[in-house]
Order: sequence, then C-alpha cells, then structure tokens
Amino acid sequence: MNLRTAALATTAALSLIVSGSAAPASAHVNVIPGVSANANLTDALTIGKNNTIFFRVGHGCSAETDIKNSQGKVVFKAPVAGATDSGRADTHAFSVTVPATALGDAGITYPRPAYVPGWKSSLKINTDKTATVTWTAINRDFDLPYGPVDGATGVSMFGDFGLRVAFAKGTAGQVIKFSAVQTCFVDVPAVKGSKGKKDSKATTVKIYETWDGTTDTDATDNNKHDAAPSVTVLG
Repeated sequence: MNLRTAALATTAALSLIVSGSAAPASAHVNVIPGVSANANLTDALTIGKNNTIFFRVGHGCSAETDIKNSQGKVVFKAPVAGATDSGRADTHAFSVTVPATALGDAGITYPRPAYVPGWKSSLKINTDKTATVTWTAINRDFDLPYGPVDGATGVSMFGDFGLRVAFAKGTAGQVIKFSAVQTCFVDVPAVKGSKGKKDSKATTVKIYETWDGTTDTDATDNNKHDAAPSVTVLG
C-alpha cells in the first residue's frame, strides 16, 4: 500500500468512527474499527468481512452523590467541576451487549472477545437473542486506572476491548448500537465505633458508568446514561 492509498484508507476509516456520545467532550466509550490482515480499515464495518472492532474506554466511574461510611464520613466524593480529587474510580469490569444484527445471518455467530492481559472474559447469551461479553480484571492491580499511577502526572489511561462480530445481511446503512457498562469499585474503610455507634467492617461498593442512552435514579450509577457506542454498517 503506497502512502496516498494508506492516507485515503485511514481517512475513510476515521470517518466511520461513531462516538459513544453526541457531544465529543463527554464521549468516553468509542468504537474504533480494526484493521484486517491486508491492512483494510473498512473491513471491520462491512457485511461478510472479518469484522473486528474495539471499544475504547477513556475514563473510570463516578457516583451521583457522595459515598459515606456508616458514621456519615464521605469516603468518595461525587464529581465536582474542575476538581481532580473527586469522582474518580478505576474500571474493574467492562461489558458490551451485541445485538442480534451483529451475530450473523442466523443470529448465532457469537462475538469473539480479544485477549486483554490481566483480564478474563466471559460470554452470556441473553433471552432477547443478544449476547453480552464481559471483561473483568483478574485482581485490582489490573484495574484500568482513572487518575495518576505511581506518581505519574497523567490524568488517566484508556483501554481497548476488542470484539470480532458478524453483521447480518440487510444491515447495510444501519446504525448498530452496542450498549456498554463499566463497573468500578469504591473501598469503604472499616470504622471503629464511637458515641454509641457500632464498629463497621470494611466493604467495597460497586459503582457504574452505563452507555445506553437511558436514565435512572440509582445513586451508584451516572444518572444520565450517555448514548450507546455505535457504528454504521457498510454494504
């Protein structure tokens, strides 16, 4: 492939990347088309081709409200505009639900997850004929960091989670959405009882970032769920 051809292919592929949110500033789970064995960047979105796509996770989780221990002390702050010491939890698990339209013509070409070092993956076939792939860090040391690591000055790291999918016939031109969920852990330290209050054991609270375009009132989840990451299938 010469430089001009490579540049054109790259431009075409980039034009096909559809953000996980309508507003770029808040788009933190994006779909990145993969590259085929012959360096074709559009194969990932073409019916009948080797479709490998990556979900790029750009940040961790935050809660709607402060998380407090049993004595009312804040152990995890809700996000504060401009602050860097609040609302930051590392990603411990990431799941993507693949619609039936990306499971092949018969709806049984199940997605194949990419190997992510330090993480294990699982596949669940749902009653609505979708399939959910979940990657989970094998321990907390492998969580995707949301914040400086070992004194580093970087705000956070991003992670790519790949899937091989098969777009069904008739999906050309369609926007295919993949709802996604990040799961993060917040550690709540043990508290020694005082003034009539009992001791409280250390515990871990799960909080979430959900990408499906819905809303809810769960304080452990982002209240306004950003749009599901999506792609437009080629013919």
